Amino acid sequence: MSLASRLAPLNGNSSQGQEENLKLPLVIGHRGACGYRPENTMESFRLAFEQSADGIEFDIVTTRNGELIIRHENALSSTTNIANVIELAGLRRQGTIDNHAVTDWFTEDLQLEQLKLVRAVERLPEVRPGSAKFDGMFSIPQFQEILQAEFIAGKYVVAELKSGSHLDTLARPIWEVFAEQLEKTEISFNLVVESFDIEILRNTKAELEKRGIVASYFFLLEQAQSDSAETLLADFDGLSISLQMLKSDPTWVSKVHDLRGQIWVYTARAEEADTSIEAYYEEIIQSGVDGIFADQPDLLRRVLQDSRGSAYDY
Repeated sequence: MSLASRLAPLNGNSSQGQEENLKLPLVIGHRGACGYRPENTMESFRLAFEQSADGIEFDIVTTRNGELIIRHENALSSTTNIANVIELAGLRRQGTIDNHAVTDWFTEDLQLEQLKLVRAVERLPEVRPGSAKFDGMFSIPQFQEILQAEFIAGKYVVAELKSGSHLDTLARPIWEVFAEQLEKTEISFNLVVESFDIEILRNTKAELEKRGIVASYFFLLEQAQSDSAETLLADFDGLSISLQMLKSDPTWVSKVHDLRGQIWVYTARAEEADTSIEAYYEEIIQSGVDGIFADQPDLLRRVLQDSRGSAYDY
C-alpha cells in the first residue's frame, strides 16, 4: 500500500511577497461535481476530475454492519429515494441530527445489502434541475469503491469523517475501520482528512500515524470559536472555514498563514453569485486561500485560467 502526500509545504504560505501572489488555490470538487450530478456519487466524483478539479471531497458515515459509505449525513431522505423503497418503509423513525429531532431513515439502521436498494437523488432539485434528471440512476458508494477508482491516482482525496448517532452502533471506532481500508489500497494519492469533531480528527490522526499512513489533517469550522487559530492548528495542518467566516473576517487567511498552516474555504456555488459568476469566484481567489471547495469545479477552473493567463500549468 502506498499513500503519497504531495501537499504543498506548510511553511510555504507565510509572507512570501510576490511568490504568494502567484500561488493558485486548489480546486476541490465538493462532493464531486455536485452542481451537475447528485452529490457523493461515483459519477459526480468522476465528472469533477473531468472538469480539471485537483481533488474531490466527500463525507463518510456508517451502516448497521459497520461499512463505511459516502453520504452527507446519516439521515437519508434528502439525498436518496429511500422514501420510495417499499422494502425499507418500516425503518423510518425519529432520531437526532445536529441536536434537532427528525423523522427519517438512518444509515445505522440499514445493512449494506439493504442500502443497495437505494439510489441517489439531487438534494436541491428546484435549484439544480439538470442534476435532478439523474435521480435514481446512481448507487450509494462505499468508501472502498473510491479507494479502488483509478481516477484518484495522484489527486487529492478529502475525506470528512462525520459525527452522529451512526457511530454509536459501531463495534470499533470509525478511525480504525477507516485506517484498515486505507491500508488495502494500491493507488497513490494525496490524502486529506477533515472533521468538525476535534476528537474524531485527533484519534484518526493518531491511528493513521501509528500505521504509517501519510495524510494531512484539517479542522472544519462553520463559525468562529473561542479557540484561537494558534490553538486549533496545534495538532493539525490547516483549517477549512465557511465562506461566511471568510467574508466576516478576511484576516483568517493571514492568521493561518502566519502560523504556517493552510486554509481552505467552502463552498463556492455558482447559484450564490450576486453579481457575475466571474466576480464571485475572483473574490474568493483574491482572498489568498489555499484551496476552494466548489460545486461547479469547471467554472472555478475557468475563472482561474482567465484571470491568471496561460503561464500556469493547469
